[in-house]
Amino acid sequence: MVFLRPRLSGSLAIAAVLAFSACAQHGSALLPTSAQAIALPNLTPPDCKKQYTAKKYASATVKLSTKGSSLCVPAFGGFGGTIEYPAANPSVDLTLISSVKNYDGQPKLGTGKAIFYLQFEIPEATSFGSSVKAGGGLTGSKIVSGQAYTAYGQATIGSQKISLGPCFATATSGKYGGVIGGLGTLIENREVPTSATGVIEIYSGQQTSFAC
Repeated sequence: MVFLRPRLSGSLAIAAVLAFSACAQHGSALLPTSAQAIALPNLTPPDCKKQYTAKKYASATVKLSTKGSSLCVPAFGGFGGTIEYPAANPSVDLTLISSVKNYDGQPKLGTGKAIFYLQFEIPEATSFGSSVKAGGGLTGSKIVSGQAYTAYGQATIGSQKISLGPCFATATSGKYGGVIGGLGTLIENREVPTSATGVIEIYSGQQTSFAC
């Protein structure tokens, strides 16, 4: 037999309505909105200090340390991060230029299509030490953790072209995506007798047996 519940009347009915309303309001404060529920973490590396961003590239200039330190990679096209570098003697300025396309005729140094270009400019002579600290790395959501990548470099000093590397590294996992470490080893024990320009290019896959 089915028994019907008696109808609420008078003040009891009003109290029930108010209690239900209060619970609904309290519950809505605890539940996330639809926008909050689908929000995803920001996978874009932050800009460098005093970074300049253009349509095809981003650039930043830093002062190299005589003790070695960490360089900020100008954030562009979903890439960014830092690169550990050896001591520079004397301390000089270094300009880094990030891009994801070969917009100004850089040489094709590896096999396939480069996923990232990091140009550099040094306005005067310096020399780099023999030890790079561990840590840092080029990072971005387009870098796949566990996959191998190869870095090729080339410096131009006067009319002379000097190869840097290549070396490979297996990407690890980081806050902004995969991380390619050890790129600073490309300039270990390097002498720069006068102003120089150059580029480091990153390619997918292991294209050498030398580790960064």
